[in-house]
Formats: sequence, C-alpha cells, structure tokens
Amino acid sequence: MPTAALRPILARDGIFNVRDLGSLPVEGGVVRPGALVRGDALHRAGRASTEGLVAHGVTAVIDLRDESEREREGTFAADGVSVTHAPVLDPHYEWYEGASGLAERYVEILDAFGGRFVAAVEVVAEADGGVAYHCAVGKDRTGLLTALLLGVLGAADEVVVGDYARSSLATTVQATWALLTGVYDRPVTEEDLSTGVWSARPETMRHVLGWLRDAHGGAEGYLVAAGLDAGVPDRLRARLVVPGD
Repeated sequence: MPTAALRPILARDGIFNVRDLGSLPVEGGVVRPGALVRGDALHRAGRASTEGLVAHGVTAVIDLRDESEREREGTFAADGVSVTHAPVLDPHYEWYEGASGLAERYVEILDAFGGRFVAAVEVVAEADGGVAYHCAVGKDRTGLLTALLLGVLGAADEVVVGDYARSSLATTVQATWALLTGVYDRPVTEEDLSTGVWSARPETMRHVLGWLRDAHGGAEGYLVAAGLDAGVPDRLRARLVVPGD
C-alpha cells in the first residue's frame, strides 16, 4: 500500500486494493518507489483520498475502464494530475456470461486486446512523476498491465505472481462493500471469491506468464508484436528501475 496513513483514507471512499510497486526486485535493481501505483476504483476518490495520492507523488492517472463504466461511475480528477483514458477491453466484454476459467479469460483478453495494453504502456513510459493506474477492482485489467510492466522490467515470475496474489487480501471486503452500497447487484459467491471471477490465485498468473513466454517469448515480445515501439522498453527500464539496497 502507499502508506499506512493513506489506507484508511482510501477505504472511506471504497478504494481497497491500492499498492505502490516500489522496491519490487527486477533486473538491475528494484522498481523506483512512487513511480508505479496500481489500484482499484480511483474514480471514487474524494478530497482526502485525492490529496493523499498527490502527496504520495502521483502526477498521472491511467483509467483502464471502458467508456460505459466511466459514464456510469465517474472518473478521477485532481488539479495537477493528468488523467488518460486507456480502456483495455471493449464495453461489450462480459466477465460472467459463459465465463471459462479465469486464467483462460486473461489469455483471451491479452490475445484479443494487445493494442490496448500497448497504449497503456506507452502512457507509463512517457509520464513524468508517479503513475497510478486502475480499473474497477484493481485485480484483472490492472493485474495484467502490472504483469506486462514487471515483465518488461525483468521481474522474476514469482515476483509477478506474488504481487498479483496480494489482491486476494482485498476481494472479500471489495465484494461486500460493493453489494452493501449497491455498486454491484450480482451476488458474489464463495466460489467466485475462491476460484472464480473474484479470485487472485497464484496459479492463475503463472498460467498467464507461461502463455506469454510460450507464445511471444515474454511480456516484451508480446507488446512489441502488438505494436509497441522497440525503444519503449528501454525507456521504461531507465525511468522505473533504480539500484536496490
């Protein structure tokens, strides 16, 4: 999480799954603290939450939700913070109807929407200051973008997997809050939370990383094949990696 003091401030606005990727080990060092903040539902940020994120160093926000979600739920806004809408799914994409296993859903998303992830990665590469990126729950779309970014930075699989699995600490309270406040009207089952669409199991991300490696040689190969300029990965590494202790 960004800071112990910021966690309860965010939670008052219904934001439960935010963390700074700073100090995660990657090739050549660690992720620069404050440079990458992944999160959920930053569009719900009120004044105190917004001030806390700005104080943490966030100067740019990337909203990964589609246009229908933004119209329905609102968007993040703060003086001095740029906001980029970079939807990584089309509005018609349905998580629940006919859902296969979550790992297969992730592969389906990556296979179908590579250009969308390229656009989000390019925003991160060009931003000045800290970048916070979010979707609705901060687990799926945000988790895939995180896996791609950490992959480009040379993080080991278990680092990516471990970060992804941390979202499981937030999903129960997210689902409960969403149902109690009427944000979602679909009941969330124990199966949804443990193995289904609300889960964040290590084996899910391991499957995705295996697919990226088998199909594209890894995250960087996937992004370049989807249209990322070959020079962007080096810019990402120069901006986001610092020596470790």
